[in-house]
Amino acid sequence: MSAEHTAASVQALNIFLNRHKIGTIVRTPGDFNAFSFDPAYRATGGYPILSLSFRAANGGLRKDPRPIAGSLPAFFANLLPEDKLRDAMEKHHAGRVRPGNDFDLLAALGADLPGAVRALPGDGPDLAPAKATQTAPKARFSLAGVHMKLSVMKNTGKGGGLTVPLGDGDGDGDGDGDGDGEYIAKFPSTAFPAVSENEFANLALAEAIGMEVPERELITRDQFDGIPEEFETMTEGRVLLLRRFDRGPGGQRIHIEDFAQVFGIPPARKYEGAAYHDIASALSIAISPLAALEFVRRLALSVIMGNGDMHLKNWSLIYPGDGNAPALAPVYDLLSTIPYLPADDLALSLGGERAFKALTSSRWKAFANRAKLPEPAVLKAVVETVQAVDAHWWDLPERAVVPGAVLERIDTHVRTMTAVLVG
Repeated sequence: MSAEHTAASVQALNIFLNRHKIGTIVRTPGDFNAFSFDPAYRATGGYPILSLSFRAANGGLRKDPRPIAGSLPAFFANLLPEDKLRDAMEKHHAGRVRPGNDFDLLAALGADLPGAVRALPGDGPDLAPAKATQTAPKARFSLAGVHMKLSVMKNTGKGGGLTVPLGDGDGDGDGDGDGDGEYIAKFPSTAFPAVSENEFANLALAEAIGMEVPERELITRDQFDGIPEEFETMTEGRVLLLRRFDRGPGGQRIHIEDFAQVFGIPPARKYEGAAYHDIASALSIAISPLAALEFVRRLALSVIMGNGDMHLKNWSLIYPGDGNAPALAPVYDLLSTIPYLPADDLALSLGGERAFKALTSSRWKAFANRAKLPEPAVLKAVVETVQAVDAHWWDLPERAVVPGAVLERIDTHVRTMTAVLVG
């Protein structure tokens, strides 16, 4: 994006899923943002799927959403970073992106968004490259969430290491993401000691009990090269490196959407826009009751381990292959929040309750009824998950990386919740 073609000067963004043009977002006077589907895409009935939130109950696509003042439609707003990560990205693009302006930020980062979505100014994905300017190349990735994390790529050749991709995120404009990061690096936090080790161990446990999780490793900061200063953090500690499940071989982009997007809920309402039974019900309808029961197992794991941050954006669908049908994405953002927030409770309501110790069988029965799932199958999934955790957690090799003080608080919660859930 050249100096003459800043994000703030863009008035329209064409939306693509890989090479498929889906529609256009237009910025109108008064800072309204209007999204409309491309007629050719509407003629397909809405395939490949952009979001279940845009699909009508009787098939096909809903009417174009109404223009929104000052922000993007919820699906697109949920593609953008939040809080500290957003602040850092806006600072990184200072002079090109106005603080707090969703459209500006989407225009700046639209070449490398979560999943297979791209938001590009101009007439399509075959835009001529922007003219070179004296401005240094910028990081143009977007990752949803609030914590400091970067989309990174592994350097090939002598020295190796990890670096942040700079530029437009797609060197030849073919949509295959050849300039994208294939990994997410999650940095340590001063507020939450050993959070990387905590999540690393929780992911290892999930894998040990048969859940699909991203590939991961703990690394040190000296393995990174050329991180822009806006994203630098002085916090000591190890970095959690995760392979992105929305990127395939050769940088292939695989579409995903989180449940804030599925339900059409803006990021600010990710803790209140729906309950856990709403997610289970949507999975049962969109995929199968078996997918909903896998969600129950993951939810039970979060309860046992004391994860109070599994809000709507921490559960996702993935659209493999031709992108015409969703599947449950791998589980992610698994960590125990209890060591840092002893009074923490669930991010969303489960059977009308959020307090961990109140999640007895009656709450799970209420959850099952609201999700229209059979009570016996839900209760069995919960108990089997408790038994699987008990069989693997205490001897899990990855426990060794978690500091004793953090581990002790996790263990205490696990013992407490085991009694509550099987009582």
